[in-house]
Amino acid sequence: MRVRRLRDAAAVDGTLSFERLVSCFAWSLLPVGVSANQEDALVFRTQKRYSFRRSVVNRLVVLVVIGCAVSALSTRANEPVAAVAQSARAIPIAKQVDVLVVGGTTGAVEAAIAAAEKGASVFLIAPRHYLGEDMTATLRLWLEEGEQPQTDLAAKIYADPLRGNAGPDPNRLAYTYTTDVSSAKLHADTDPPSRLNDGRWGYAPTESVQYDGDVTIVADLGKPQAIAKIRLIPYWRDSSDVPQAFKIEGFEWSVGNDGTQWSDPVWVPVSEADQQPVNEQAFSITTEAATEARYVRIKVKKAEDAGRILLGELEIIGPAREPAEPPRPVPPRPMHIKKTLDDALLEAGVSFLYACYPTDIVRDAQGRLCGVVMVNRAGRQAILAKTVVDATERAVVARLAGARFTPYPAGEHVFTRVVIGGEVREAENVVARLIEPSFPRQAVNSSLTESGSYPIIEYTLRIPVKDASWAARAEAEQIARDLTDDPQQQFSSDLLFEVPPDYMLAEQQAEGPWTSADAVPLGAFKPQGITGLYVLGGCAGLDRDAAAKLLRPVNLTAVGRRVGAAAADEAARRGKLEGPSVAARKLDNVEELGEIGEFLQGLRPVGKFPTIPQGPSALPVLGRYDVVVVGGGTGGAPAGIAARRQGAKTLVVEYLSTLGGVGTAGAISSYYWGNRVGFTASVLADKKVNTRWNIEEKHQWWRRELRKAGADVWIASMGCGALVDDGRVRGVVVATPFGRGVVLADVVVDSTGNVDIAAAAGAETMYTGAEELAVQGTGLPPRNLGASYTNTDFTIVDETDAMDIWRVFVYAKQKYANAFDQGQLIDTRERRRIVGEFTMRFIDQVLGRTYPDTIAVSYSNFDTHGYTVDPVLELEHPEKVGFRVNEPYRMLLPKGLEGILVTGLGVSAHRDALPLIRMQADIQNQGYAAGCAAAMAAAADVPLREIDIQKLQKHLIEIGNLPEEVLTEKDNFPPDDAQLAKAIESVRDNYRGAAVIFARPDDALPLL
Repeated sequence: MRVRRLRDAAAVDGTLSFERLVSCFAWSLLPVGVSANQEDALVFRTQKRYSFRRSVVNRLVVLVVIGCAVSALSTRANEPVAAVAQSARAIPIAKQVDVLVVGGTTGAVEAAIAAAEKGASVFLIAPRHYLGEDMTATLRLWLEEGEQPQTDLAAKIYADPLRGNAGPDPNRLAYTYTTDVSSAKLHADTDPPSRLNDGRWGYAPTESVQYDGDVTIVADLGKPQAIAKIRLIPYWRDSSDVPQAFKIEGFEWSVGNDGTQWSDPVWVPVSEADQQPVNEQAFSITTEAATEARYVRIKVKKAEDAGRILLGELEIIGPAREPAEPPRPVPPRPMHIKKTLDDALLEAGVSFLYACYPTDIVRDAQGRLCGVVMVNRAGRQAILAKTVVDATERAVVARLAGARFTPYPAGEHVFTRVVIGGEVREAENVVARLIEPSFPRQAVNSSLTESGSYPIIEYTLRIPVKDASWAARAEAEQIARDLTDDPQQQFSSDLLFEVPPDYMLAEQQAEGPWTSADAVPLGAFKPQGITGLYVLGGCAGLDRDAAAKLLRPVNLTAVGRRVGAAAADEAARRGKLEGPSVAARKLDNVEELGEIGEFLQGLRPVGKFPTIPQGPSALPVLGRYDVVVVGGGTGGAPAGIAARRQGAKTLVVEYLSTLGGVGTAGAISSYYWGNRVGFTASVLADKKVNTRWNIEEKHQWWRRELRKAGADVWIASMGCGALVDDGRVRGVVVATPFGRGVVLADVVVDSTGNVDIAAAAGAETMYTGAEELAVQGTGLPPRNLGASYTNTDFTIVDETDAMDIWRVFVYAKQKYANAFDQGQLIDTRERRRIVGEFTMRFIDQVLGRTYPDTIAVSYSNFDTHGYTVDPVLELEHPEKVGFRVNEPYRMLLPKGLEGILVTGLGVSAHRDALPLIRMQADIQNQGYAAGCAAAMAAAADVPLREIDIQKLQKHLIEIGNLPEEVLTEKDNFPPDDAQLAKAIESVRDNYRGAAVIFARPDDALPLL
């Protein structure tokens, strides 16, 4: 690092100004133990303070001062820079309400609804892409022994209408059956027929029987038996292509004892409410029978707008046997909980947003709390409110507001983590508890696992935690996953659960054991000395055993109603908010290392929002790395692995809880096209077939390889800005569940897929707009137990618009209400991109352009999901032909910015060039190359544009990513005169060669 700083200080032409001499002299005197942050801080201070002085005497004085400063700094060489200065700025206002609820727990939602019922205007911000994180993020879905919901909302949460239809009925009767028509070959029944009574359904390709028209099924029970219910389980798909649709209007049933004489038939229609299956999954229709017979006849009628019928199961159900004790209900599905909470807020008229973290507080002219600043993909915005309910895990708002807490104890902490599916893992300091009943089996091996059912395993772990930092918590998260992950698991907790070991000093401390939600005093949720604030979570002023009881959803919702009502009453007593401004953070050892770049345009990319001021402030430094990769997805995870394998101290920052992006969180769990060589070929190489995978399995592979290499991984962490000094990115602003800060870095890799960091740093970008109204299709997948691959395309989304992101997450829950869960990654195929040192066009691709700096070779057909705008495509469309496309390193470099690389959908390419370079296999190899380049620049102390590109290429050739010829290739554009002449001749033949003409339009026009 010292070498680079000395060299950068010198003039490019070899001269050395006095200011640069000051820098060099300062660096030369610094002791080895001084960190890079301190080097930067000293030099920036000296340059800014003394560069205007010109006299010899003053210059000598400057050198003496520098010597003294260096001497002083050396005495605290082991004291790292604690904070970075942030200049004054204006913060846009997103909303002004009576009550703001920060957090999306079940209790938070209950509080918001209770406040709204009191007549208050309410806004809620949730930290994840969903609500109910106390249940849905932790997967603590069940009721414990003796628990009962205490509110209407809690009752709805636990009353999942589908859980009773999830698996085979325990009272089903055995039978054989015949049909009046043969099954279709595509989904044929066995001989003799058995698939309609084998207890297996849920995955249409292998667990269904197809009939191309109406079908009559006669079931023989062997002898007359009591029949309580009849349950038919069909599949359902609506489609404008009628032959591809499979739907039924309903079925008719009758019974008899000789197979010839039948009772009067009973018609059972299928209502719209019944037909809510997901991704061609099965749904259940149950009717009461209350009869006795040997034979049951079922006539299933095909819907007129469908080409066929697909049936999964027919159950003839006997009377319920008297159990020794009532069976425990299957826990509600995460999707049911999330949708129930969404619906409750919408019905109550409460506005809410997902994926927002609190970062600052707002005070009025009298210094009273009057709102919060949040951060999300659209940047930072303020919400003004008369009262605030802090429902975050660590009471982040209360801490920002100055509330006092007991000390955070270092040492062994107790966490819980839940895994659904797989085998119980055993390890030291780990205790497993099986939650009964398991989630029933629904699909046959479509997720490539061997499990026949999906047990719910709650692990209690004792893990050492050194302090209250997010870095320490993130490491505990990874340790927990090391100890509990299983290759066969279907789902796992997004985040660990812990009863906070520290708690707030409250107005009225609640002492003693938990008795009831009504008995705990409201003063236990109000911090001492702060008005207008309630803490609704585990950091409230309760004994820790009582806090554990509070955090059970049945209690948290009940207390939430009380807190929400109290917050509304307090808001009603408060007058108009006067003079709001964002409070400055007071931190020690603050250094000016550059400017904090961030988005401050408001929630949406269009329109103008009012603002409030934020004066000069500071951000804590959360860490210092050689390479920071923001985004742990398809390109980011490989970049992190590559950088760490090359020796760089590396951090991967990922907002989701899952690494791998589209192939894991996006549920597109197989390769389509793609150049599956080199690094990509090594991914899951121990599998017999590594071109398709179980979602959790591939996520675990990414995580395991990062851990094995020695990289740090921070999940649930959002890159939301950049530290920029004179055109060089020197760090990333990161928002975590514990707060917002800066991670300093030599090189940043922006793998957000939306160039969130590069754009915040000031990079020029391109995206669909009014001048080019085209965007590729987007999906958001449902998730089902046993299912893995789910590729959706049903909408378009602008991921720079926080409200558009909210819209698709709400809508997809309505669309896929019967799914087990909802995916957390919007599968966009086109996003915001940088304007780089080189911008790839479609004609570069189809004409096989070569470059001296090729770092990846992709392979795909033109897999567009929407309109195209490049005129070449109007004349010479490639259809489904595969193309190999060379990708130059310059595509990854934002024009005018140093210290940052971009991967994935964010690279510098025209929108119509994306389909040929966005295959998962190719982005993985591209990300690996970017990680290597970042590590090389950090190790050699050179700018990214000055790395030894051939050294990088040789490494990529060695591992199989690139062919050897890239070492000698030059730019072969534009096409030469002979190629142009040939194209002029061939273009009359159905426009063959049009791309060559568009490559040289000025020369081609006269010839044409």
